[in-house]
Amino acid sequence: MEGERARTTRIDPHSPAFTILLGSLVTLASFATDMGLPVLAETARSLGVAPGRAALTLSVFLAGFAIGPLVSGPLSDHFGRRPVLLTGLAMFALFGGLGALSHSLGALLLWRTLMGVGAGGCQVLVLAVVRDLFTGVEARVKQSYVNLAGGVAPIIAPTLGIAIATFGGWREIYAALAIGGTVLFIVASFGLIESAKRGAPGELTVGAVIGNYTRMLRHPVAFGYVLVIALNFGSLFAYVSGSSLVLIGLLGLSRRTYGILFAATSLGLMVGALTSARLSARGVSHGHLIRGGLAVIVGSSALLLVLTLAGWLTAWTLVGLVIVGFIGQGVVRPNAAQGALEPMSSIAGVASAVMSGTQMLVGSLASALVAATFDGRSAIAVTGTMFVSALLSVLV
Repeated sequence: MEGERARTTRIDPHSPAFTILLGSLVTLASFATDMGLPVLAETARSLGVAPGRAALTLSVFLAGFAIGPLVSGPLSDHFGRRPVLLTGLAMFALFGGLGALSHSLGALLLWRTLMGVGAGGCQVLVLAVVRDLFTGVEARVKQSYVNLAGGVAPIIAPTLGIAIATFGGWREIYAALAIGGTVLFIVASFGLIESAKRGAPGELTVGAVIGNYTRMLRHPVAFGYVLVIALNFGSLFAYVSGSSLVLIGLLGLSRRTYGILFAATSLGLMVGALTSARLSARGVSHGHLIRGGLAVIVGSSALLLVLTLAGWLTAWTLVGLVIVGFIGQGVVRPNAAQGALEPMSSIAGVASAVMSGTQMLVGSLASALVAATFDGRSAIAVTGTMFVSALLSVLV
């Protein structure tokens, strides 16, 4: 069995290089969104539009990122992971390059949407590849280290974007993204063969695809884990979407300080992912890790809600408790992800797509709830949404 697994990739799947490659694939979205944040105003001036309209480049990328997995998942179950993953990387690189050459907002928005589709397909297929090649403890350890890479990207991406923009401008950022996508395409082309089990592919019809999605949605254990991941992401995204409103608008932080503290919260995800990997390797069950992580998430969000209601919330207590909660997030996610994928080996692509799509849906709902209920006088919209989402995950 071990020899058979080793032949599925030119890079040894048990090696650090393989983990780094998978981790790099899941960072595409973070780099594509966060690197461009410091130059949105410059982008707007260059294209002759209002700054608010330039911000649509983020919205359309996320829309594409949500669509990508829904298409890539079923296709990868039919054709295999490798060709679909390479297509996603090619899309990311090609349309990033076209974005750098755009001379109108409409063209840029189109290329950004298609970049998002490619990035979303790559990210969801990483989950499927891990499920193809690993099981049990080894799978949870690998998922944890991949998530660790996902925690690093939000810390360095904005700084990298500023550095590139200093020597060039917003077009150079898109060019850098295209180059990065090209490098990953080359590495993946030579480093990865097919990870999915070989056999007669199932029907690729609308009815068959809907049937596979229905099978996943009706599986009580697999979809239960999906809901745990999605609801915790809702708690996380409630903070992400409302953090500037609270930290800058209510608590008076400067934008520079806000940027530093926002990046610091990603350390929690990294610590949690590393903790999960180490404890999984030592034999701690995924059930214990999930329960412990959920206790940390709910406890920290409950304390944030109490501090908000009492009027004692400060920037430091908010960020400090969010970091603690993110440690729990880093522990829960890889273990719940493997729990969702384990029973779905024959349709791991569809299962990964359901996981990604449900997460994006709940995250967008949490963001919309924060936006609709924020009154400019209290952080209750943020901390309340964080607590409710976390509590619902525990109930699931």
